[in-house]
Amino acid sequence: MCELLALCFNREVTVQLAFSGLKAGATDNPDGWGVGWYDEYGTQVIKEARPVDRSRLARSFLEDLGARSRIFVSHIRRATTGEAGYVNTHPFYRRFDDKTWVFAHNGTIDPARMGFPSGEFVPIGTTDSERIFCGLLSWLKHHGLRLADTDEFIALHERLLEINRLGQLNLIFSDGERLFAYHDTSGYVGLHFLLRHAPYEVVRLRGQYLTINLAEIVDPDERGYLVASERLSDENWISLKPGQLLVFFEGSLAFMGEGV
Repeated sequence: MCELLALCFNREVTVQLAFSGLKAGATDNPDGWGVGWYDEYGTQVIKEARPVDRSRLARSFLEDLGARSRIFVSHIRRATTGEAGYVNTHPFYRRFDDKTWVFAHNGTIDPARMGFPSGEFVPIGTTDSERIFCGLLSWLKHHGLRLADTDEFIALHERLLEINRLGQLNLIFSDGERLFAYHDTSGYVGLHFLLRHAPYEVVRLRGQYLTINLAEIVDPDERGYLVASERLSDENWISLKPGQLLVFFEGSLAFMGEGV
């Protein structure tokens, strides 16, 4: 399976806060990795179509404390639709509504059953995931939605449930202001979220990154949410319900849609 990992905090944090578990899933996901974030220079996306645990680029990035953002979107890939290659590596990104949207998907949707209008949002690669992304942006533009209030979140939720009928759909995506997380109606794979805030304790992470003392690297005033395909630590992760949509904003949970 592919793995998703994202965060939304009330202030800029370093990737090491959330991405210490990223490399642990690389054995089962050898077809690429990517991270998108937002900083003072705009939207940044770094990705590569090779195993993250054998990537010098990934090692350099994960050890670099310079990348800071309130929102990160990450994905490690096991190809199911579309061959391994840079254009098919997540996250995908597009400009819409004067924002850059960053998108990652876990699951498989049958492209032959996807009747979404592409409009100006045309896939570059051959994945079902990018086609979902382009179709979703086309739908937002057609209906004049900006995803900025509860009514629009509800409309988005209904649309995602419609798309989910075509296959498996776990999503994380962001417009740079909000982080959206949606869990597949069948409960495929899983999706979990966690609130982190002071006071911090030593937590245990899976894989080669065994422990980390958050109090040493995290500002006491920082708070926010992590979203991941698997629970990455021994903290109190909460599972999204099948068919549930969550929206995070400035380190808080802004919307919680009902599951199916």
